[in-house]
Amino acid sequence: MPSLTRQTRALVAIAAGSFLAIVLAYLLAPADRRALVADVSWTWAMVYAIACCAVAARHHPSPDQRRAWVWIGAGCVLFLAGQLVWSYYELIRRVSPPYPSLADVGFLGVYVCFLVAVTKLVGAAPRRRFDHELLIDTVLVTLTAGALAYEFLLKPLFDLAGNVPSLLTSLGWSVGGIGVLWLILVELLRHTRVPLAAAGVVTALGVLCVTNVLYAVAALRGTFRSGGVLDLGWDAGLLLLAAAAAVAPAAPPTAEAGARAISGNAARIAALVIGLAGIGTVAIRNALSAEPDAGSAVLIALAVGIIGLRLVHSTRADRRYATLLENEVASQTRSLMDSLAATAGAERNLRLLMNAVPDSIVVVDREGRILESNGPTRVMGAMSGPPENRNIFEFLAADAAVVVREKLAAAFRGEIQRFEVPFSRDDATHGVAAALYAPIREGSGITRVLILGRDITEQRRSESQFQQAEKLAAMGQLVSGVAHEINNPAAIISGFAQTLLLDELKAEHREVLQMMYDEATRIGRITSNLLAFARAGSKQRALVDMNDIARRTFALRSYHLSTLNIAVSLDLDPSEPKIWADASELQQMILNLLINAEQALVTVDGPRTIVVRTRADEGEARLEIADSGPGIPPEIRSKIFDPFFTTKPEGVGTGLGLSICYGIAREHGGRIWVESEPGQGARFAVTLPRDPREESRPEPTVPPRAAAPGGDLTVLVVDDEIALRNALLRFLARRGIRGEGVSDGAEALRVLQQRNFDVIISDVRMPGMSGREFLERLGRERPDLVPRVVLSTGDTFAPDTAALLKESGVPTVTKPFDFAMLERLLREVATRAAAGRPKAAG
Repeated sequence: MPSLTRQTRALVAIAAGSFLAIVLAYLLAPADRRALVADVSWTWAMVYAIACCAVAARHHPSPDQRRAWVWIGAGCVLFLAGQLVWSYYELIRRVSPPYPSLADVGFLGVYVCFLVAVTKLVGAAPRRRFDHELLIDTVLVTLTAGALAYEFLLKPLFDLAGNVPSLLTSLGWSVGGIGVLWLILVELLRHTRVPLAAAGVVTALGVLCVTNVLYAVAALRGTFRSGGVLDLGWDAGLLLLAAAAAVAPAAPPTAEAGARAISGNAARIAALVIGLAGIGTVAIRNALSAEPDAGSAVLIALAVGIIGLRLVHSTRADRRYATLLENEVASQTRSLMDSLAATAGAERNLRLLMNAVPDSIVVVDREGRILESNGPTRVMGAMSGPPENRNIFEFLAADAAVVVREKLAAAFRGEIQRFEVPFSRDDATHGVAAALYAPIREGSGITRVLILGRDITEQRRSESQFQQAEKLAAMGQLVSGVAHEINNPAAIISGFAQTLLLDELKAEHREVLQMMYDEATRIGRITSNLLAFARAGSKQRALVDMNDIARRTFALRSYHLSTLNIAVSLDLDPSEPKIWADASELQQMILNLLINAEQALVTVDGPRTIVVRTRADEGEARLEIADSGPGIPPEIRSKIFDPFFTTKPEGVGTGLGLSICYGIAREHGGRIWVESEPGQGARFAVTLPRDPREESRPEPTVPPRAAAPGGDLTVLVVDDEIALRNALLRFLARRGIRGEGVSDGAEALRVLQQRNFDVIISDVRMPGMSGREFLERLGRERPDLVPRVVLSTGDTFAPDTAALLKESGVPTVTKPFDFAMLERLLREVATRAAAGRPKAAG
């Protein structure tokens, strides 16, 4: 109900205060002054009621309601007119008003106004559909009103045998009051809901009508005295009417508009109770009377018959209602069972969908206690029992728990959280999860949080390997260019040193030149090892020599290990075992294991040793790397292959080295494990399966060494490095071989148009026309010269270079050159070319 305005509250307060003041005046006034108090009270109550009715008639939002208040105000004006005539007799003429008088004309005119007002006030409320029950109730109420009027009004009036005017006046007072009350009861029966504002007006009118009926009896008997209870009844009715008029504009016009209302059942029950009470009163009075009245008996009999009819009708209606209720209950039960079955089906489908999702789905409360979960949650946590009622913080380390608590609190504030967190499984292994926290809203609050967790341990391991591969690929590009720049000077130094070593030299000069040659060769070997390691990420498997990869990897780390006083011994299988594997990944695994052993050894002061051992049988190859470090404690031995697990200080290790080794071994179909005792070092062992296809791979046949052909040998050297060409040409000249040098493939093709050579040595990478383009042009223009080509390169591991060497099938020499081996190769190529086709004249 809308709140009352200040004006409305003030008007209601005045009405209540006025009634309280009137009651006090009646109690405190002397007996001879009560008539004056009654007249003044009447006059004030009627004037105030007229004023409030005028406010309601002016401001009420409903037109029907405004007209109703106009009629009520008109009735109050008539009542005021009658009161003024009454006061004239009592206050001015100081005599009791005659009965009847002109005052009674005004008083009786009130009933017409009130009857019209009641129909308009309650008429806007919804009505009941007309049925037999309504008809019976209406007849019962009407009969009750008639019986009461006959028993308490008509019989006493006729018994008094007064004059005709007085009898008619009392009869008018009584019939009018009973009529208004009857109309009120009938309206209560006819409507399903009665607005509370209208109920207040009806109550006020009922008080006035009951007072009028009582006044009619007292006036006819001559027992009425001003200043008594009846005057107080009129005052109460009028002031109650004023309060209802003050509240009416603020109330919605109908019950449907939101007004507070009395239900139709309550109104019907009230009307029936009043009717039954009236019939009961008539029956009791007639039973106690010394001379029972036949008219009263007839009315009572009719009322009893109507009540019986009402009971029979109600019984039948109750049976029909019971049957209808049973059918409705049965229908609702079936609907409920169908709903329960649908709910169970929906829950089953939801559970199937949750279990079908490969990610973990968990619902937790504010304390992190698991309320619901799906099947993958148990798999992700390696749980032996149900996860419900467990706490998510059981799976977290202390530092991770702090972060998760903050994220959980943010989710309960309504924020969606995405983050990654390390966790522990029930089997003591560790992992990394990508988590999403989403709040579950129920009404206006958040009572639970949905957690979606994905185990990204393998993804992180793969990403780490991919990052390593990307780094190595970038390093390969860098090293490839550096190697080319390093190999050429090394080849020049080596070439001049080898040429000078052909002369007769003093011992100290020969020793210096030999050192120059050895160091240039060492540069070439280091560069080759760097290139072999940096060319990672191809993911191509081939038949690789495990011993060779172990030697190359150790060579990359040997100097650094020696600076740490770590002695490394290679105990390699003499059978040179070969396996089908990715050479770069195998080298990365060995390097990680060497670095792990190195980091363990730097923490001890005693002898520091590492043993790299290879063994093989028909089924598998075995790699072992053992160190004399402090060993691995038993409590962390099962965790060392977990991603991001490390015992090293921050900034020293990432916790990914051994995890990557584990992934490489598993991808190759092998396994890796550790054997260690505290204080006795650690031994990492890797077993990899040997591919049986290697037995069917034929070993390349080495052609027999041929003798040099007769006559002078001519060689064309194609290389962009002038110093390297000169070094090679000087050596060839000292060995009796005539040579000529050019800077690129285009110049070589021009020279070959003028004369032929027994052998052509061409660099692979050159500005202008490269070695590949030169070989292709030569194959199109002079295919007879292709068998005489020898390619030289400083990077046989580069993908384009390796592809060229494989596709062409021509012999290859690696910078820096071993001139003795180069001379033998030149003579072999010349011999094969001469045997295949006679050399043309130059």
